Amino acid sequence: MLDITITETRDFVKKLLMENTFDHFLTMEAFVRSGITYSFDGRINKDFYDKEELEAMASTSYTTWENLRTHVYNVIRGKKLPLSFKIVLVLAQPDIMDMLEKNHLTIPVSDVANLTLNIYYDGMSIQLTSMATQNIFTMDKTLELVWDAEIREFLKKAGIYFTDN
Repeated sequence: MLDITITETRDFVKKLLMENTFDHFLTMEAFVRSGITYSFDGRINKDFYDKEELEAMASTSYTTWENLRTHVYNVIRGKKLPLSFKIVLVLAQPDIMDMLEKNHLTIPVSDVANLTLNIYYDGMSIQLTSMATQNIFTMDKTLELVWDAEIREFLKKAGIYFTDN
């Protein structure tokens, strides 16, 4: 499990909320605590969409960060910083398949439940944690180690600086 602190908060928030850096991720949920608490459930309400719209989506389980980013930004922006926020992002199925293939992992994609990136701002700093969950019990930590390495590589390519906790 990755546990890091972002060293340049302002730049990270800009990349998270105002740029497309994280747009390829799916959003499980997001919470913003300010004057009131805002809660965003990233689960897609399939009954709202027609067949063609569903087929065009990256996932029929969760919406992309790209679709939710503006809403979260509108809640966070203002004169005062929020007391806290938490955003739970997951990797989309095609990206999981690409990662498994790129790293020569023989784990069936159907055995991967989620590859998660948790972003938490506590009013002072931003912490990122990761989690790799599988649909089967295994003592093998290879998937977790590869996912952590992928996140580190992603952050470095995006010019996001961090320290390990």
